[in-house]
Amino acid sequence: MKFKELGWNGFLLEIPEEMRLTSEGGNIKSGYLKFEMEGFLIEIRWDPFEPKKTKPLAEIANSFIKEIKKTIEKKSKKKIDLKVESMGNVLISSHNAYSMNIKSGTGKDLVYIWVCKDSKRVIIAHLISLLPEEKSKEIIEHTLSSFKCHFNEESIPWVALNLRFQIPDSFLLSERKIAAGRTYLTFRERKFSVFTEKGRNLVIEYFSMANLIFEDTYKNPEKWFQDKYWKDLKKRLKNIAFQTSETKRFMRHKAVYKRGIKKSGLLSRRTTVSENLTWYCSKSNRIYSITYVSYVNRPFFLKRKLDEEEDKRIMQDFLSSFKCHF
Repeated sequence: MKFKELGWNGFLLEIPEEMRLTSEGGNIKSGYLKFEMEGFLIEIRWDPFEPKKTKPLAEIANSFIKEIKKTIEKKSKKKIDLKVESMGNVLISSHNAYSMNIKSGTGKDLVYIWVCKDSKRVIIAHLISLLPEEKSKEIIEHTLSSFKCHFNEESIPWVALNLRFQIPDSFLLSERKIAAGRTYLTFRERKFSVFTEKGRNLVIEYFSMANLIFEDTYKNPEKWFQDKYWKDLKKRLKNIAFQTSETKRFMRHKAVYKRGIKKSGLLSRRTTVSENLTWYCSKSNRIYSITYVSYVNRPFFLKRKLDEEEDKRIMQDFLSSFKCHF
């Protein structure tokens, strides 16, 4: 069986090639993921780990089993007798995970719960298999052995939707749209101090079937940006502005790079620096547009200065890790 990497919200694991991400929510701090293929399902949930507030793993396990029971009964519209056949421990991403084999009447039902103190999360992995024993065992063993829930670097990998990139773990996934023709992921970082708000936004967006949907403009990123994209982008990102535009090569693609600065506000004043890189990838037949925004907001009597070197480093590191086809 062939496997592929999937990275999302601070997790990196290998799943069967035919498995698809079907549902997700939240951000790196708290959220859920669901992957499915015929006869097999993987669900991952996570919440913040707080030593003084987090319940013991056994208590978390009991609550989760009750939730599984309630879900099955709701679907089948009848009462069921859900039993834990066996319990044990298994090593996942260097953590000692509490494991349970549940008898649900729907096939192989496994639950793993552990605390990752490195990423400060309580993690639950729920695997359901209707596949033959040998195939099921291969998937379970491969997936669990490949599972990573923390990284030594400040940046975390994202591998999904035929994309690959790395961003700082302080950038939280705040908005998303995953659809056949158009997909975007919006990441935000916020920092507050006395009289000061600083923030960064990163929008990764692509449009599929570009040669059909944008027949007249897909090969001209500047024209496509102005005619098809700029009006919508201005509505979604406040205080964005571009004063310069130039043609660049990015991963052998012809790209247009834009940059601008905007100052706004009266009593509370904001300085915003915006960058955008847009190109057409013939191998994926997608138009990609990456927008990076950095701002500082302070009262009028205080100076507003952005860390331009840090912004440059973040953008360079991100772009050097970005793969629009592989």
